[in-house]
Amino acid sequence: METKIKQAIYELSKYYVRFNNIQLEFIHANETKIENGILYFDQVNKGLLCLVNYLNGCNVTINDHFDRFGTMIDLSRNAVYTVDYMKSVIRKQALMGVNSIMLYTEDTYEVEGLPYFGYMRGRYNKEEIKAIVSYAKIFDIEIIPCIQTLGHMEQFLRWSSSFNLRDNDRVLLVDNPETYVFIEKLISSLREMYDTNKIHIGMDEAQGLGLGRYFKKHGFVEQFEIFSRHLNRVVDILKKYEYDEIMIWSDMYFRMASLYDEYYDTNITFSDDVKNSIPENVQLVYWDYYQNDKNRYDLMIKKHQELSDKVIMASGIWTWTKFIYDKNVTNDRALKAIDACIDNKIKSLYFTEWGDDGAYCEMETSLLGLFDMANHSFLNNQMDKAVFRFITNSDYEVFDTLTKLNEAPILPVALLWDDPLLGIYLNNENARDNSLYVKAIDFYQNYSNTLRNIKESSFTINHALLLSEVLKAKLQVRKELVERYHNHQSLDEVIAICDEAISMTKLLLESFRQMWMSRYKQFGFEVLQSRLAMIIIRLEETKRRISEYLDKTIYKIDELEEPVGSSQYIYERHELIAYSSYSKLVG
Repeated sequence: METKIKQAIYELSKYYVRFNNIQLEFIHANETKIENGILYFDQVNKGLLCLVNYLNGCNVTINDHFDRFGTMIDLSRNAVYTVDYMKSVIRKQALMGVNSIMLYTEDTYEVEGLPYFGYMRGRYNKEEIKAIVSYAKIFDIEIIPCIQTLGHMEQFLRWSSSFNLRDNDRVLLVDNPETYVFIEKLISSLREMYDTNKIHIGMDEAQGLGLGRYFKKHGFVEQFEIFSRHLNRVVDILKKYEYDEIMIWSDMYFRMASLYDEYYDTNITFSDDVKNSIPENVQLVYWDYYQNDKNRYDLMIKKHQELSDKVIMASGIWTWTKFIYDKNVTNDRALKAIDACIDNKIKSLYFTEWGDDGAYCEMETSLLGLFDMANHSFLNNQMDKAVFRFITNSDYEVFDTLTKLNEAPILPVALLWDDPLLGIYLNNENARDNSLYVKAIDFYQNYSNTLRNIKESSFTINHALLLSEVLKAKLQVRKELVERYHNHQSLDEVIAICDEAISMTKLLLESFRQMWMSRYKQFGFEVLQSRLAMIIIRLEETKRRISEYLDKTIYKIDELEEPVGSSQYIYERHELIAYSSYSKLVG
């Protein structure tokens, strides 16, 4: 163990000068602290966390609440990290106490004989995964494959060549011999890439299981029976390839037991048959990013412990449907999850970093979240913010300021995707509060001014500033367009505001491109690029329609004549906001 921490320090010394010439002895012990020139450490991750605090003038003792403290990096929602960027993430996370990283890859890894598995999706080849695994070993971080073997398979199942594997458009066909040949190919390929006996095989959110092609072939069969049989068959394949710690998301057990198909239903009971159906080497991963009441976490953990004595917690560092990591939401939820884990003696804790809706978050800001989670988990919130600057070369307070973008009165993501002529999202929000336009414009103006006053400069700051300016410009376009049209005032000024919005959106597109090409494989950027290009085109169309209205080529702007109903909840996904037709149903 002493050799391992010395290897990690040697690698870190290439990037952090203060890791050179450390005058300490290293002794593997039952606790982690520095005393009398000796670093006593339980695990390498805790030793590194203790050491980075020591190098910043803080002598701390690391608590031992968690044996496994990890992250799960989403590599399936467009963005696949380059190997080099992944290495930089591994280094920084190692210094924040991480000793396990799951790579969430639905179809973004190479499988021999399946050319359309991960086709044009930036999939990792075997050598790339091996390079990531090998690099993480330097820091005694275990890289674990996190895949899907039932639901969430829509990216692969969309191909006609996969038709025989479909139950529905996102769930595999259970009890189909071809399905298990396919799954064995996945497992065989993973075995060549990863050097671990642990694997996460998904099995979550398989809504419609048994009700598609399965129903046509076999008639109605209880979901639990289908799910259990499938899980056991997949586990048998995994045993063949010497995987003996198998993780699955737990939600299907709760959904199947709930009368309401509800994951967070704590009134359910589990029969002995259900409990006994879970294979001995399967661990349940309780994922929960939504509760802000510790008692709810306590109840759900206890429900999981009724099912199994092998329970893992997966909370979330909120990066999905966010342009900048959301600190307030994470703290409001994840900190309570940590406390519940400590109280209920859950020893394995992961933080997911999802990329839902397109992976457009500036992921460097997520390091603020991991720092806060490590601080709470290991140091009772005593870690100095200077440690954050040391690890990231960014100021904690600056990143904290950046996260305040998420406090806008109108959701930034929904506002960016909203069409300037249709205004589906903004119409809905204005129906809720007709003063929101003014409040939101003022918010973005103040946010932009705050960023301009930050003394340091970085890509992340400039990117956040561009986001703020585009969002403000889009609000101004919509506000002036709607108000002037309905009040029969001149629309000439709206054309000028559209021009400004177009110019700023073009700059934002270039900023997103810089972010993407410096960190991720090129595949997937076309999603963001096409969305932003569409905004530019639609702003041009807005100008054109105004000009036609002004010169009386048209006598009304139909989109502005549409009556608006009462406000309702709209989820901030692009497909639900950007078009008049739900984009998944178009055609």
